[in-house]
Amino acid sequence: MAAKYHPTLNATALLFVYFAAMAGAIVELSIAAGYLTEAGAPGMVFAGVVALAAGLAFLAWSLWGLHRNSLVLRRLAFPALLVAAAAHITVLAGGLAASEGSLGVSHLVALGLTLMALGGGGWLGRQQKTNDGGAHGLPRTGRLLAAAFGAAVVVASVATPGLAASMAGQHAVPHGEHGLAPSEGTPPGLVPGGHHQK
Repeated sequence: MAAKYHPTLNATALLFVYFAAMAGAIVELSIAAGYLTEAGAPGMVFAGVVALAAGLAFLAWSLWGLHRNSLVLRRLAFPALLVAAAAHITVLAGGLAASEGSLGVSHLVALGLTLMALGGGGWLGRQQKTNDGGAHGLPRTGRLLAAAFGAAVVVASVATPGLAASMAGQHAVPHGEHGLAPSEGTPPGLVPGGHHQK
């Protein structure tokens, strides 16, 4: 008996895969920025370049896949995701990020997002094999919108700590401190409202 095709569920899984890959790409880029701006040893530069390449590749893959509305370059993307996951596990297990403050959190988050993309992509690949490519019916718009919102919330809740732990996140000005007096966080020479003192 043929497996039942669920167009809304499959479309939701596809969004989840690419949302996770896109968020993972952004975390990878933040990791790359941390390594490259603090680069002292050649190993740091190498790690930064690798993270930068991975971030750009995953971002391009997710945007292209969303545009095509299908799993694209599966034979290349899945091994690349596995290599990225293995790299993050190596960094975490070896304590290589421990000397860089909270960079380990960013690596842990990137690992989680990579595994989310791998898991969702693997499930989708199995569905497509059992449903002749899944070209039957269209997803229900309302359910798909709700599912897309849920997927975005889940991915964002995982990605946010990784971005906050990155070098850019560590140096960001807290939202509550914008426009405060000099004694409360405003840079010297400015008064509340952003005007220069005379």
